[in-house]
Amino acid sequence: MMRIVIVGLGAGGANAARTIAATGRRDVQVEVYGAEPHLYYARPKLPGYLAGEVSLDDLYFYSRTWFEERSIAVHTGARADRVDAAGHRLILSEGTSVPYDRLLIATGASSFVPPIPGADLPGVFTLRTIEDAERIRAYARECKRAAVIGGGLLGLEAARGLRVLGLEVTVLERGAYLLQRQLDGQGGAIFHREVERIG
Repeated sequence: MMRIVIVGLGAGGANAARTIAATGRRDVQVEVYGAEPHLYYARPKLPGYLAGEVSLDDLYFYSRTWFEERSIAVHTGARADRVDAAGHRLILSEGTSVPYDRLLIATGASSFVPPIPGADLPGVFTLRTIEDAERIRAYARECKRAAVIGGGLLGLEAARGLRVLGLEVTVLERGAYLLQRQLDGQGGAIFHREVERIG
């Protein structure tokens, strides 16, 4: 039996596992290792979760049962530490050695934190995980104002989520206008006026 090990339980890893399982091959064993304690969930919905508009259950794409029905072994809270390519082994952070025939690394992106003074102070967060959203929500209870660095889609959604929590929010964008990947300059100016109008 061929053992396919996938590192990463985000969109890439979960959908690779789904695609492999959909082939129906009985000579393949699929295992997925995710560092977070959660199954595959919708990261774009995190601002809604932050605002309390989306429940934890509504974040998840697939249940544990869904994976089991497709014979996909899922290991949450299992952080990969290194790969022994010569020995065909994945070494987890707690020392477990996982043999594989094929290895797919689908760990996804990480949040960019600008190299600015104070970026490591309490009250500075990234919004990448469920735990991040929960930490921000808890911290926001004691705050009146927030600044969001990044005027793209996710930055603006995070700003809206903080606004729903009752905070006065300032969005900081290094470019000339918000949503630069989606709008031209004229559209950006119109959008900027609308964002300011709604607060």
